[in-house]
Amino acid sequence: MKTLVRLFFIIAVISLVAACNKTDEFFEETQLELKKAKIKVMPSMAADVLVKAEEDWNNINDALQNAGSGEIVQLAEGLFYLHKSIIRKDFNGNLRGSGVNETTIQTVPGELFDVSGCPKINWTFEENDGGFMFCFPHDFTDDERTVTVSDLSIVVSEPTTPYLRWKNSDKEKEFNSLQAINVFYTKLDNDLANPIDLNVLYKNISITGEKDEKYLNEGLSIFHGLTAYGLSNGTFEAKNVYIENAAGCITPFAFYGDDATVTVKNSSLKSCVYGIYSFLNHSWTILNNDIEDSKLGVVMLKQNPLEEIPEGPDGVSSVKNNRIHFEYTLGLGVGIQNVNNVEIKNNTFVGSSMFGGIGGAGAINGGENWIVKDNDLCGVVPQPPFNCTIWLNRLTNSQIKNNANQVIGGPGALEPTNIIGEGRECDE
Repeated sequence: MKTLVRLFFIIAVISLVAACNKTDEFFEETQLELKKAKIKVMPSMAADVLVKAEEDWNNINDALQNAGSGEIVQLAEGLFYLHKSIIRKDFNGNLRGSGVNETTIQTVPGELFDVSGCPKINWTFEENDGGFMFCFPHDFTDDERTVTVSDLSIVVSEPTTPYLRWKNSDKEKEFNSLQAINVFYTKLDNDLANPIDLNVLYKNISITGEKDEKYLNEGLSIFHGLTAYGLSNGTFEAKNVYIENAAGCITPFAFYGDDATVTVKNSSLKSCVYGIYSFLNHSWTILNNDIEDSKLGVVMLKQNPLEEIPEGPDGVSSVKNNRIHFEYTLGLGVGIQNVNNVEIKNNTFVGSSMFGGIGGAGAINGGENWIVKDNDLCGVVPQPPFNCTIWLNRLTNSQIKNNANQVIGGPGALEPTNIIGEGRECDE
């Protein structure tokens, strides 16, 4: 069993790391408050795409580099081309478009996207070259910072210049897919005693990639859609976003300080290997999301990918009112490891795997004080050898009841501290 659990999470780590029909009703209405936008950026009108990309890059980059604390960088309506990464250190402000259907930022047709200027990502457990469209790295400060990105669309339709991931290990591999927006604390998890107070808010954003064999990570042009890396004592929130064709649609890592929280709500994530992949956190709210065509819909890990768990608060988490579709032999609708105080309620799961729909259910390795109830698992088709829709492993002091098509497997089904109630029939 330990081998199986480890296999599941090794696959998760290795795998991770088309335009939609966007409707105004899906995205929140935003009061743009143009008077507060001291820095406004217009798209280049150059006819040559390379000239336009150079001018668009210069205009956006200059605006971000010159933005003061708390200022809004306002992108006007229209199409912006970018040919290389924009890196803005210690940004404490708002990058905002004029509306998700009004402002579009796109890779230049027919050109490799240049990521050679990106900073490296050096975790305690791995080193990676960076590959970002927008990157906001932060050095340590005692001040609170907030990065907000909102009201725009991003289209990734070209590969990047090659870069390496999983460096200094036998898993070193070349990549050419792009992280759309990344905010990170440069020390990452290398100084757990000193988290930064960094808040990240993403809202009213559409990010669309494409599928093609030329992309070296799962055949997808987007590596991560929206991401933020700690170690932070702040909040991460992504709401009212649409992401399609990404290895990891939304990936917040290491919001592990005492007051840190992670929230993903009211979002639509399509054709992602991972809808939401999140490690080194302790308090999640996953609410009202639609995750379609994923291998793993929601993965929540309190430890890092090497299963090392630092000291930290237990936190309180909830996964409610989501629809999650998954298809993968080792996949899951929700997979959680070493997280306490979790409520999984009123979700609808569709898909097929050996672990079923809920893993903490599925391939979870430790946890207590769970409530798993009122979920619809009628669309879940179990696979051998476990043939269950809910998998329990090392879960204690928890309640599982009133789930439609409730078929429980795993050693946690016999744990005497767990209360296993009756399931319910599926509606015809």
